[in-house]
Amino acid sequence: MKQTVDPGWNAPCLVLWNITALLLLASWFVEPAHSLWLAADEGFFRFFNDSLKNGSDAWRIFWALTNHRLFDAISAGTLIMVFVTSALRNGRETWIAHGALVTAIVIAAFAGTRIGHLLPVERASGTLLYSDVFRLNSWATWFETKDSSGNTFPGDHGMVALIGAGYAFRYLSRAYAFPAFIAGMIIVMPRLVSGAHWLSDELVGAGFVGFLVLSWSFCSPLGYILIEKSQQFLRRLFHG
Repeated sequence: MKQTVDPGWNAPCLVLWNITALLLLASWFVEPAHSLWLAADEGFFRFFNDSLKNGSDAWRIFWALTNHRLFDAISAGTLIMVFVTSALRNGRETWIAHGALVTAIVIAAFAGTRIGHLLPVERASGTLLYSDVFRLNSWATWFETKDSSGNTFPGDHGMVALIGAGYAFRYLSRAYAFPAFIAGMIIVMPRLVSGAHWLSDELVGAGFVGFLVLSWSFCSPLGYILIEKSQQFLRRLFHG
């Protein structure tokens, strides 16, 4: 694990990433970008919905299982295991530091969800908007699977995955950062394939929130302070 260092206030970095985030969000509201996002959303949705409609039972069962709430816990656990594995490989003296890192990610992701709820976009998933679609939830009647949402924007799964992967790339070696990215993809893909989320929910909505949270985490002292305070708390908790 890389040493955590207070970056201070890196104004150029902070301004650059905040402007990038705002431009990404603005692309949802202005033409012709808005129409391009809508076209990409429908094309992406139709492609995967047709694959479910015309695919084998094994293909449907796989995506039905990955859209069960239990799999959400498993996929989140997979991302956490990247940090746990790094901690185990780096020795006992790094356990508190890795635990603080995971704690910081959880807090940052929670802050991200609060920001996401403030966005003035309300949109139902394609499985609720279209009548000629295949519904995993209607097909897999023997257990509950998630294939719809009344308000999809931004994609919380994508936002959590982006923040987790961002912290991994910032503080872990590349040997662990890339598995964290793969774990993030595992978190995001099931909802996209089932039609519960649109592509722009993840690329625009989750991207906007994720860039904001990561920029304030890495281009200001806030992320460093969050990790340091988490380490202090964990030391008191485990060492008295």
